[in-house]
Amino acid sequence: MTNEVRVDSSQGIVVRGWKSGSQGLFLQIRAQDEAVRLVCRCGRSHWLVREQFSGGVASLSVTCHSCGTRGTFAMEDVTWPSP
Repeated sequence: MTNEVRVDSSQGIVVRGWKSGSQGLFLQIRAQDEAVRLVCRCGRSHWLVREQFSGGVASLSVTCHSCGTRGTFAMEDVTWPSP
């Protein structure tokens, strides 16, 4: 069974990687061996995903494809291409 985390109870999660597929958005998070599926408060797990980099800090912003709920997570161990 896939572990799930709800977006409204995900404060403080640090994302180390992510993968989107037909079953939803899966996050590799700090202190977890297996990926967890991100679930919205509306019960869906399909997200619009955007990686951002500002001031030396990487973050992952998500928006529920169904209801528009948003979430933002810190990212670590992310490498960005040089300009």
